[in-house]
Amino acid sequence: MRRIRVILNPWSDRGRARAQKAQIEAAARPFGGVEVVLTERPRHAQLLAREAAEAGYELVVAAGGDGTVHEVVNGLVQGGATEAALGVIPIGSGNDFAYALGVPTEIETAVSRLFTGQLRTIDLARVEDENGRYEIFDNNLGIGFDAVVVIETESITRVHGFMMYFWAVLRTIAFYYQTPQLKMWFDDEEVEQESLFLALGVGPRGGGGFFLTPDARHDDDRIDSCLVNPVGRLTMLGMLGQAIKGTHVTSRHVTMRQSQRIQIQANMPLPIHIDGEIFAYPKDNVRRVTITSLPGALKVMA
Repeated sequence: MRRIRVILNPWSDRGRARAQKAQIEAAARPFGGVEVVLTERPRHAQLLAREAAEAGYELVVAAGGDGTVHEVVNGLVQGGATEAALGVIPIGSGNDFAYALGVPTEIETAVSRLFTGQLRTIDLARVEDENGRYEIFDNNLGIGFDAVVVIETESITRVHGFMMYFWAVLRTIAFYYQTPQLKMWFDDEEVEQESLFLALGVGPRGGGGFFLTPDARHDDDRIDSCLVNPVGRLTMLGMLGQAIKGTHVTSRHVTMRQSQRIQIQANMPLPIHIDGEIFAYPKDNVRRVTITSLPGALKVMA
């Protein structure tokens, strides 16, 4: 019988995930059951994933949102675990990684897939700043406006899911406007310009419903990028609906690319998010990052 550890983040979806433990255990019982452990603090899922892989668990499952998946992925990959596969039970706010892999948000179905699904190998990506600090990301990265939206969600408590991100976008449009001068290298192409934001995607969707990199795939060894020129607030509002549909890619304000390695250097500190978690706040004074595709880096039960 396959050894499966489920790492449940009880604070996912603004604390609603805690109530799902019994449901997950009940759904797994007909298949032989799973071991469920709860995280107790930030970054705990990363440690638990690494320990599970080292203990010989064949499948390590992130039960939570994209932040929980992010931590479990880093625990597996940074720990050098090549045998353990990743599973996902999407019970968070955005669940964008699960969407990309076709994992259903209905708990019973998601749990059954852990036993009946097919393993596939996916690409990841790595981001490193000028101080050598690095992390793995499995879905997306945002610099500028996109990252400030994530910072805004930290103070929103009355709504959750897609509406939380949508409200954060509106607040960011209203109160934030910076256009750093970015010097960028997309593989061998050098670009320098002021930018409202740069969004990178290994997967197509972020924020629970924004398709900033709609053509991104987890199996093509490419990082899709969406570079947005400085635009006014009215134009931003008009592009908001396009970003939900993924039709902004034809806008004259947007440049889409696919690359294996991207370097970015800025004239000011950069807010940066990875998989909906903050990699750098402006106060961290990160001005230079390198992002690299990691092809076929992880096995996933999809």
